Amino acid sequence: MFLFNQGLWDKSRSKRSTQLQPKGQKGVIMRKFGYSRAASGFTLLELIVAIAIASVVMGIAIPSFLSWMPTLRLSSGARQVAMDLQVARMKAISQNVKYRLNFVTATSYTFEKDADNNGVFDSPAESGPFSLPDGITVTATGALASEFQPRGTVNVASEITLQNGNSETKKVQVAVVGRVKLL
Repeated sequence: MFLFNQGLWDKSRSKRSTQLQPKGQKGVIMRKFGYSRAASGFTLLELIVAIAIASVVMGIAIPSFLSWMPTLRLSSGARQVAMDLQVARMKAISQNVKYRLNFVTATSYTFEKDADNNGVFDSPAESGPFSLPDGITVTATGALASEFQPRGTVNVASEITLQNGNSETKKVQVAVVGRVKLL
């Protein structure tokens, strides 16, 4: 009786037979339990085609992306140096002492502080060393002389040049008034 109530069996249409017979269409049972051809998933062929298309797109995109990596690292390094110069300026203003970025090597730098304002920067450095992104080197023009004064200005304007492995460059400029600018 349960199968009859669920609609899986038909009553015989003839009056001679009193037996229950299964419905004639095969898909009726599958649809009754929520199965249908449209909702049954992907075929193996469809999955292979989708993976092949994705592989071709990635094969084209990845080399292009890898060629952009040095440029992205250069931009990231320039923003990092500019931001840290601004941090040094803010620390000089807030703590009323001189601050500077000292480039220890071509790929790293430290924050230095003149705590007693005697013109000699404290050793060891306040924080650091901070590393630039891989493949980025720095050339500082007057960077060691550019110390942020307690009022946020610098004693000498400077320009810091960053270079990547492709010989592309970005410059960070520090004006006498203490403004840090990416060029």
